[in-house]
Amino acid sequence: MPAGEFMIRRLRISGALVMIGLLVEALCLVWSRPIAFVVLVCIGGAFIGIGVLLFLYSLVSAAPHPTDSAGVVRDKR
Repeated sequence: MPAGEFMIRRLRISGALVMIGLLVEALCLVWSRPIAFVVLVCIGGAFIGIGVLLFLYSLVSAAPHPTDSAGVVRDKR
């Protein structure tokens, strides 16, 4: 699997985790029990937090594109 496809897969997984977290939080808003707040904070927040961290990790750990450094002008001092 090429590196670009691996990054796209990670980004899709992180997006799905954030969407699941938002769905859990939306369902907790219509649920009127005291445990709903705990579920909202613990489970919904965990899904969103893991999704955001996976997104940031996939951006930081991505291999640089070979043409990214081609346009860099080096200082000739």
